[in-house]
Amino acid sequence: MSTASFIPVHMTLCGKGGVGKSVIARMLTEYLTDRGGAPLAFDSDPVNASFAAVEAFDVKRVDLIDADQKINPRRFDKMVLDILESGRPAVIDTGASSFVALMNYMRELGLAETFRGEGHELFLHVPIAGGPSMPFTIENFGDVCSAFGSHAGVVVWLNHFWERIELGGKPFDEWQIRRQHRDVIRAVVEIQRMSSDTSAQDFTALLKSNRSFAEAAGPDSPFHLLSRSRLRRIRQILFDGMDGAFAAVDASRAATVEPDAEVSG
Repeated sequence: MSTASFIPVHMTLCGKGGVGKSVIARMLTEYLTDRGGAPLAFDSDPVNASFAAVEAFDVKRVDLIDADQKINPRRFDKMVLDILESGRPAVIDTGASSFVALMNYMRELGLAETFRGEGHELFLHVPIAGGPSMPFTIENFGDVCSAFGSHAGVVVWLNHFWERIELGGKPFDEWQIRRQHRDVIRAVVEIQRMSSDTSAQDFTALLKSNRSFAEAAGPDSPFHLLSRSRLRRIRQILFDGMDGAFAAVDASRAATVEPDAEVSG
């Protein structure tokens, strides 16, 4: 993974629970570890710390919300300073209940601009889920793009795992909100439906076991031979998708810094 001269900071962001934010954080952490070195990992979900439950990732729990449902500046600032001082990529999983407070505080702080001034680049990973969660996640996607798109990189995750994501029979690329925010979307990653019920069951079992893909393939794996084979295929599909996403990020960055090519005729 290139990410050019800036150190990436990846944050999941959505006001709806159960749509795959922690799965995204897990996949990002394992991908970054495989491609170049383990990132700093933080779980700030006050309700469901499933990201921190994966011991292999050495995730640090951070309680960013006070009793009055406001961001605790001291804790948030310490997390940011830890990231800046480490010189390493970072992955931050956030909770649905903190979405509004976190958005407001990030705007107040100028978080993306602060990171960029210190040689880091903030990427906001926003899931769009199918089924009843779709309208809410689409709305959140638009909110994130409007609030931070000019300063942070927005990465959309289309989570087809439960249901194919289409709006009025149209795929994401044809949606009006996609066209509206086309200039701020840096990449799209798609989590496809599993090719079989057994693959879906194995992937669900992996998530519930709080193990990484690497652990599932290791000598102490609780998964039998065929399950390990299916999990390796799932891992490859996900990693290929992230390869494509980060290649798109690098391409969009290059397009903003390189002069337009002259056209001769």
